Amino acid sequence: MTRLCTRNVIIRWSAVGLTLCVVLVCALGQAVAESSPDPWVLLVDEGGKAREEARYDVAERLLSQALQEAEHDQPNGGRVAEAANNLGLLYHDQGRLGAARALYERALAIRQGQSEEESEAVAAMLNNLAELAQAEGAWDQAEPLYGRVLAIERRVLGGGHPDVGITLNNLAELYRKQGRESAAESSYRLALTVLEQAQGTDHQDLGPVLNNLAVLYKGRGLYTWAESFYQRTLKVRRLRFGNDHPAVAMSLNNLGCLYQAQGLYAAAQRALDEALAVAERAVGSQAALTGTILGNLAFLADQQGLVTHAQLLYQRALVIQQQQLGLRHPMVGLLLDRYARVLDYAGCPVEAGLFAARAASIRLQEESVAPR
Repeated sequence: MTRLCTRNVIIRWSAVGLTLCVVLVCALGQAVAESSPDPWVLLVDEGGKAREEARYDVAERLLSQALQEAEHDQPNGGRVAEAANNLGLLYHDQGRLGAARALYERALAIRQGQSEEESEAVAAMLNNLAELAQAEGAWDQAEPLYGRVLAIERRVLGGGHPDVGITLNNLAELYRKQGRESAAESSYRLALTVLEQAQGTDHQDLGPVLNNLAVLYKGRGLYTWAESFYQRTLKVRRLRFGNDHPAVAMSLNNLGCLYQAQGLYAAAQRALDEALAVAERAVGSQAALTGTILGNLAFLADQQGLVTHAQLLYQRALVIQQQQLGLRHPMVGLLLDRYARVLDYAGCPVEAGLFAARAASIRLQEESVAPR
């Protein structure tokens, strides 16, 4: 979970992905009189709200304007750090990791230049850099960053603060990706305990932790446990965001994949159909999330022997994902591989071979840059 700067309290919300995005709030000095709200603060707040609602074009316009105004007033001031961090969060959500990193590093440099080596603001920005490192597969960089974040938060906020729970979740997700499942489960469980004790059992911050525990248990074949955590995730996300939000679509998608893994194809179809409808309403028919769900629906049709339907769905998913993620993204490689198998089964061996060759090329590229 990345951290957002907004005024002088810490708030948090769940990103669409499986990690927790921690939202940091940086103090802005003197409080603004209620009768005369600060236009810049309103701009930041509206930009953050638009990001939360997945209205990314609006969010980018507002947060870019906030950064420009802050730079004009005081090029290296706290407001520049806040605005840069917030705009970085937006780019992070969109997968624009290079742009996000530049903004996070700029925000961190400003805070550290103001002798804030151990503050909530610095912890938040270090967390965001750790999240980027994890997303890029730079695990050796991510782990020490999370360690620094935890140390600062425990000293400044105390071990029972929600921020500590969020960082423990992020660290657990790193452990899971490294194959350190026991360490991951312990950290997830501790994160869940901290957050539940601090904020209650239905708070929005629980969503990513619950989802990540579900992923862990699904991987172990503990489907009953996984379903329970996925259902709780869906509940807290609906409470927070309503029914038409990317996070809700992702939760429904995850439930559908769980049912599919158990051979419960009718339940999987219902969940994935609902996920697709939510995603199309929330982010549009050409978004990467929509493409992901279409790919899962294609795989479901494939498993049931619905070859023609699977072909059409794979084609739709490939068009979207190649446009949104790039021609050599690992997700595109997975879709190409599955599509090739369907084509071969449908009696199109030459075409299948071409798609399989592309999939193999992407797989080799991925293996060459994988963390070691």
